[in-house]
Amino acid sequence: MKQLQLKEVEKTVESIPMGQKAYFSKTVTEGDVALFAGITGAFEPLSMNQEFAEKTPYLSRMVQTMLLATYTWPVSTQIASPGAVTIAQESTFLKPVKIGDTITAVGEVTQKIMEKKIVIVRTTCYNQDGEMVMDGSVVELMRVH
Repeated sequence: MKQLQLKEVEKTVESIPMGQKAYFSKTVTEGDVALFAGITGAFEPLSMNQEFAEKTPYLSRMVQTMLLATYTWPVSTQIASPGAVTIAQESTFLKPVKIGDTITAVGEVTQKIMEKKIVIVRTTCYNQDGEMVMDGSVVELMRVH
């Protein structure tokens, strides 16, 4: 029997160029919010209860902030995998996101620490109006041989 040959080539800190970018866009759906709550237990009323949300300054339900943070995972994965393990993620949420908003996540390699085999990816998210709704970073540890 022939052995399976993976076509993906493992990336290294040396092979990832400074300034490399990746993008991911998604329209947030009611299902996304409900499934995320079911998986994580994030059932906060502002995300799950329309009557509650209407009595807040936002006037409608908001997407869980950590759901928004997960939209950066495809961009950091596209940049650093295979070969990387995420060891830190930092996010600052700048504007609320509503169900139905289209979010575009952007990842950009901003720093490499060669001796530690680390790649730092700045992660930002924008809504359909081009407003930044999240700013952050992901620290990727490349495989240490």
